[in-house]
Amino acid sequence: MQATELALVHSGDDFFKRAVEIINHSKKTLHFQTYIFIDDSTGKIIINALQHAVKRGVKVFLLVDAFGSADLHNNSIEKITQSGIHFRKFSPLFYKYRIRFGRRLHHKIVLADDTEALIGGINVEDKYRVEGPETPWLDYAVYLKGTVCKKVLTICEALWKNRGRKGRKKLFHVLDKAIGEYDGIPVKVRQNNYLFRREGISLSLRYAIRHSHSSVIFMASYFMPGNRIRKLLRKASERNVKIQVILQGVSDVGLSKKATTYLYDWMFRNNIEIYEWNKTILHGKITTVDDKWVSAGSYNINHLSDYSSVETNVEVFDAAFCNTVQVELMKVMASSDKITQADFNRRINLWQRFTYWCAYYTVRFLFWLEFKLLSKE
Repeated sequence: MQATELALVHSGDDFFKRAVEIINHSKKTLHFQTYIFIDDSTGKIIINALQHAVKRGVKVFLLVDAFGSADLHNNSIEKITQSGIHFRKFSPLFYKYRIRFGRRLHHKIVLADDTEALIGGINVEDKYRVEGPETPWLDYAVYLKGTVCKKVLTICEALWKNRGRKGRKKLFHVLDKAIGEYDGIPVKVRQNNYLFRREGISLSLRYAIRHSHSSVIFMASYFMPGNRIRKLLRKASERNVKIQVILQGVSDVGLSKKATTYLYDWMFRNNIEIYEWNKTILHGKITTVDDKWVSAGSYNINHLSDYSSVETNVEVFDAAFCNTVQVELMKVMASSDKITQADFNRRINLWQRFTYWCAYYTVRFLFWLEFKLLSKE
């Protein structure tokens, strides 16, 4: 039996070279599913690799989100389909006289046959793979090799084939089978897909925090925990669990950044250490608990990931792998700005606090509105 292999993969050349290698290793089928796929220089590298796979006789399935990949040009789509790549967009914005904003394919998976996979938060766009002296957006993925990938294949096939409510019952069954332990290494593939009543990532995260003993570390790009997570973090802090959060210092979504900053006072009150990464845009999504549990993938700690988007994370119960991830997070913290309550109070005036309050409740309202629209589908 083939043993499971794990590796933490960085954005930039590390991710895209591995992605091309996985595509080149495929023999029968190749699934590429992502939120953003842009036909810039990075996109062209991936498209070229996918086209070569088709020429080798591989069945290639490219699934992109309709909203996230709206900038993928029609000319490129035509070339993609003409080359033999099976292509479609997930959740078109206009469907049966309705506008669909909430339901999005947010996960990022590259899967060769049922043997190798990348699961993370890295989109296909130049900002994740820059050339020259610039630094790409900070993000990560998990490389998987082994029988665990058979379960990843069931997820990719279910999403590719499912086209409506009739496929939900089958999808429930498939995703239930996609959770388990493999080859002696406890690895779980978790999904959030609320429309299909899948809340695996959210439930697992809450369980891990509830039973934490010593430490919780978040790397969170769009951090807006709901009341249940905040209550669990408050109780963890009361148990003297050390909680650290790495957040965006500079953001690609200004409203989200302000909404997150509104929560700083709450974090200070609960002894949560705050670090802001300012070197590039932080897009990573990783959580570690008690030096033994890691969850990494596309899931953001906010209501969009809980109730709207399709998310996939890899969870690993392994001290060695957790140590590797924590060493990386410590390096990021060392290169980040630690925000203390005194510094924060000095730099923030009353007007800024008001704008943060407005941003927070605006985002909460938008989350609620998207949930209501989604519940009608």
